Amino acid sequence: MPDFTKRFEAISKNDIALVGGKGANLGEMAGAGFPVPPGFCVTTHAYHAFTEPFSAQIYTPLEGLDPVDLNSVRAAGAAVRALMAEHDLPGAVTKAIVASWKDAGQSHAYAVRSSATAEDLPSASFAGQQDTYLNVIGEAEILAQVKNCFISLFTDRAILYRIQNGFPHHLVALSAVVQRMVMPDVSGILFTADPISENRNICSIDASFGLGEALVSGLVSADLYRVDKRSNDVLTRQIAEKKLAILPLKDGGTKTVDLPKSERTRAALNDAQVKALSTIGCKIEAHYGLPQDIEWALEGDDIFITQSRPITSLYPLAKAPDDALHVYLSLSHLQVMTDPMPELSISIWKYFSPIGQDENGEYRYLQNIGGRMYGEISPLLRNRRFGKVFIGMMSVADQLAQAAVAELATRPALYEKGERFKALRFVWALLPTLRHVPLNLFFKRPEGAAEAANQITTDYVAEVEASIAAAHSPEAKLGAALEALRGVLPAAGKFIPRMAAGLASQRILRKLAGPSNAERLNDFERGMVGNVVTDMNLAIGDLADEARKSEVVLSALKEGEQSAQARLDAAAVQGPEFIAAWQVFLQTYGTRGLSEIDASRPRWREDPTSLLQMIIGMTAQETSGTHRVHYEALTHASEAAAAEIPKHVGWLKRGLVKRLIRVARHLGPLREHHKFMMVQVLFEVKKVLQNIGENLAETGVLAAAEDIWFLNMCEIKQALKDGHPLDSKVAARRDEFALNAKRTPPRVVTSEGEIPRPNLEVEGAPNGALIGSPVSAGIYEGIANVVTDPATETLTPGEILVAPFTDPGWTPLFVNAGALVTEVGGLMTHGSVVAREYGIPAVVGVPEATQTIKTGDRLRVNGEVGYVEILKGEAP
Repeated sequence: MPDFTKRFEAISKNDIALVGGKGANLGEMAGAGFPVPPGFCVTTHAYHAFTEPFSAQIYTPLEGLDPVDLNSVRAAGAAVRALMAEHDLPGAVTKAIVASWKDAGQSHAYAVRSSATAEDLPSASFAGQQDTYLNVIGEAEILAQVKNCFISLFTDRAILYRIQNGFPHHLVALSAVVQRMVMPDVSGILFTADPISENRNICSIDASFGLGEALVSGLVSADLYRVDKRSNDVLTRQIAEKKLAILPLKDGGTKTVDLPKSERTRAALNDAQVKALSTIGCKIEAHYGLPQDIEWALEGDDIFITQSRPITSLYPLAKAPDDALHVYLSLSHLQVMTDPMPELSISIWKYFSPIGQDENGEYRYLQNIGGRMYGEISPLLRNRRFGKVFIGMMSVADQLAQAAVAELATRPALYEKGERFKALRFVWALLPTLRHVPLNLFFKRPEGAAEAANQITTDYVAEVEASIAAAHSPEAKLGAALEALRGVLPAAGKFIPRMAAGLASQRILRKLAGPSNAERLNDFERGMVGNVVTDMNLAIGDLADEARKSEVVLSALKEGEQSAQARLDAAAVQGPEFIAAWQVFLQTYGTRGLSEIDASRPRWREDPTSLLQMIIGMTAQETSGTHRVHYEALTHASEAAAAEIPKHVGWLKRGLVKRLIRVARHLGPLREHHKFMMVQVLFEVKKVLQNIGENLAETGVLAAAEDIWFLNMCEIKQALKDGHPLDSKVAARRDEFALNAKRTPPRVVTSEGEIPRPNLEVEGAPNGALIGSPVSAGIYEGIANVVTDPATETLTPGEILVAPFTDPGWTPLFVNAGALVTEVGGLMTHGSVVAREYGIPAVVGVPEATQTIKTGDRLRVNGEVGYVEILKGEAP
């Protein structure tokens, strides 16, 4: 006979399959000596014994439900609950429950709580999805509420939650927790990490009078107390007006009562009680090794713990080297690609830096936090003078990140301990490179810079190809690939001083030319010749024009049911000219692709699907050559502005302004060349890693070649030496990657887990407007198209492109865009630069834009000030 009931003392955290998440945690805490009210669990064996005779009738109505179709979910849920209500608990289950209840004490009142096997897990809480019954008295009521808990596994909200989180219904079972009722004076919730800021050193306590159900259900405003876990000092006391309380009735059940006015604003807890709760919360967190969400009750002076579960919403912590305050900046945001990356993709980026590497080649200032790249900037900030300059420079990258870092830089704790950036040593080391910036800015001839940078890139990539080809073993090829990564910045250093001079010339020019030249400067900065992204976009437009020359070719390319390669093969039969142009394009730009900073993502040479989609989208233009006409118009406007700007400055500045215009025109377009070199070298490294992955799969180290992306570089080196299977490590990393995909990465995070969330304020913005950073001037009204996958989605002419971010792979969509709105970006990030070149208004850094704005919404994008309005009424 299976165990239909089990006392708390006989349960541990490993018994989730038997008693669910809540029951396992209560048993674990009781066994560890925490003050848990006594009780027992009605096990999942009892649940299965109850449902087994009619289980097929339970799960059949739930198959294939669409979570968007709420009416169908409600109907299916009601049918299942009615079915379960018709059946009685089996006699053996009833007998076991009654026996355990009598052992626990018949005279006591009990709380009967649902505890699902997919509940209170580190990756999903399932909090509140099933039912709880309080102050249950007597045998009949205990049995009735246990059955009601079983039925509540199929509440509408529980069904929806499982569908949305990918938990199959038939794999989830339910236990019922029967726990002696605490009659509390005060109760509430304790978070051992601040749920708002996510600071792991702050304990947050909500408290209200009576039973905690009023607080959990949102019926009452709670007092808030915040405690520094390190010192146990009370940091915050926010006393709420607590208008009501839920109290237990003598004969069972509960009642909601209005509190007297004199009681409503009385503090629910004194400082000693707050500190005692914080202390016990820290002990529970230490026991589990994870931040906890704890439900507690205070009866007289006694604290009772009625539930504890992991906090599942926190962003992962960085691996700080010590207990100093460290600050980490999201490089994924700066690279405008916030999707998670697998372990190896981030590991690769650590080899680009020639300094700060340990004996394994890992870069200690770059971390994988939640599947995104973060760079530690605390040493920069601790050098107050350099930190101030650094924060000022951040305005061109991301204003929200800048505001967050600026706030953290005011914290005294940042300067108490930790490494400090040695600016003089850094400048001295870079002096041979830095000295070329002023030389290029004021003296050297700028013409031909783009062509020279292209040649440097071509030569270095050829050198990399040769060095890898010359290596014969997998270990040697990997070594050559890593050396190639380390050599990128020194190679790009041959033209980076020119690029820096070009960017500096634009900033100085704006200051010298003054506000009266603002519009001319905007015109001047558009349509510059030699930018590799602009050239690539023009080449894609040329491919679209080549495709539209033949209806047969265009029809073949649009055959959506076939693979990209099959469509290209069909087009080749009728359009050899298009295929020839296609091959030339791939030879130059085939190492690019969507989200290209992630080496695991396909390049256009590997999978041209997204490129074909862009070409098809560009054929929506009414006539051939539209992109060239537009670009030439921008170029002519830029040349005209360059001639006019010196006429509108004083004669003393005129010579310098002319020089800066010349430098900006020829060196400004270099801003993307270093990244173009990086992605080409990344592709060569990727080929090496793919070959190693195939070798490791053949020898049984990996189950599949692509599993290599879930290892780091050190693990790959070790695998090549010892050949030990790595299936379990890969499986764990795949699970973590899937979890990271659900997380929203912060722009800035500290070693304490704190996420600063500053708000940008824009003077003159209407109420309800979405606030961001204005990066391309103009005001535009139009229809929104929310695009999250440019490989499958297109834009019709005049639509407003709303995207999480953009990178060079998105650029062709700008041809049809009337304006741009992104969640990520700054003045000099990809979308901002391209928007200015195309002359369309743009607002970037708009939090949750792709969730708030829906495709089809009519928007007003104000690129002058920096806000987006969602307009009501008919489209214009």
